[in-house]
Amino acid sequence: MKRLIVFALLILTVSACTEYESLDGPCTVFLKETDEFGNQLSYVIDQDVRRNKKTGVFTYRELLEDGRTRLWSIMREAEPDDDGFYRYFSKSQEGGVKEVDFVQCGDIFYLLPEEDDED
Repeated sequence: MKRLIVFALLILTVSACTEYESLDGPCTVFLKETDEFGNQLSYVIDQDVRRNKKTGVFTYRELLEDGRTRLWSIMREAEPDDDGFYRYFSKSQEGGVKEVDFVQCGDIFYLLPEEDDED
């Protein structure tokens, strides 16, 4: 019986670990926001970038000047807008919010409208 419990715990642990993927290399987060010249704003994330395969939520850390880190996540709104598209927001643990257009990690694009049908 003890072996069965240990085996069940091992299976649960392994399945929980495979739910997340660590993304190698830097990713660029493109915002809906533009600058005064009309250029789309973006920023690079490269600290502990992970994506939940089931929910599509990204998590990453921002290294602050004093050496601390701030946890951020990019997630989808619960309901689509009037046109049927979902909006994505990057939120920090301290309350900062930015609307996200899409995320590019190397040659892979995430959060594009055609991905919404798969969730």
